[in-house]
Amino acid sequence: MFTWPEIVLLGLKLLNAIMTEVGDAKSFKAGTDAEIAAVTAAIMRKTQAGKAIMEKVDAMSPEEVDVGLRDLEPR
Repeated sequence: MFTWPEIVLLGLKLLNAIMTEVGDAKSFKAGTDAEIAAVTAAIMRKTQAGKAIMEKVDAMSPEEVDVGLRDLEPR
């Protein structure tokens, strides 16, 4: 039989494992998204149309970029 402290410890270990897994998944997704953005930006800079777009984006303030990106999200 398990004692109450052992049951509580087991529950805490399980909770810790779940939280670690969720944190790892979020970190992986954030890293993947950042890499996709970097590669996309590199490709855009190499095309003629991409160069024109990137010049406009580079001239924008961070706030203007945020507004522009927000407008691209599906609703």
